[in-house]
Amino acid sequence: MIIPAIDADVELRRCVDSIHLACGNGPECEVLIVMPPARIEHARKLLQGVSFVAERRRGIYAAMNDGLAAARGRYLYFIGKDDIVLPPFAEVLKVLREDAPSSVFCDVYWGSTGIFTGRPSRWRVLLKNFCHQGIVYSREALEKHGPYLRKMRVQADHFVNIKVLWDRSLGAGPRYVPGARVWYSGDGFSSVARDPVFWRLYPVVMRRYVGAFASWLLIASRKVRGR
Repeated sequence: MIIPAIDADVELRRCVDSIHLACGNGPECEVLIVMPPARIEHARKLLQGVSFVAERRRGIYAAMNDGLAAARGRYLYFIGKDDIVLPPFAEVLKVLREDAPSSVFCDVYWGSTGIFTGRPSRWRVLLKNFCHQGIVYSREALEKHGPYLRKMRVQADHFVNIKVLWDRSLGAGPRYVPGARVWYSGDGFSSVARDPVFWRLYPVVMRRYVGAFASWLLIASRKVRGR
């Protein structure tokens, strides 16, 4: 599990504690915290049962890439420091052990709004992203379709999710585990901002994965909806 963070505070400690409660403290669940080098010494005094990765560049996607490069596990999961892993997340770990899917999607409890479905759909992801707190990726999937593009400010994960869900060659394919397994704070920047780089590349992505005519229909529908 990879947690990008700027500093160690009560929210980060709460997130780490929730991971340990849901997943245990054993070697099966590696917890990596990616943060500025100058903040690591202070964080070590506050947090146990985790490893630290010094970020090499600023930015959320740069930190996620640093965590991806440092992680040793077969599966990778990204979570914000103000999010909480719920006890039913243990069911996701069971699916990973028993079925070895290319990815696992689950529902997320979104702030005070309610449950945000994570049922994977190749067509839905073309129009709307999934909450990445509800996705566990295989290393194979991210090594093939990553790293996250740092020039994208808020939708590099959307770009990766499109490629992952449209890749039929990835092992056993995605699995869906229904029910909220994570509480997402709803305060992430990507939830309230759009990415101009992503939308410049969007027509190219559509033509590649769905063909020229279907691409035209999808892009037209977005324009009608005011996007």
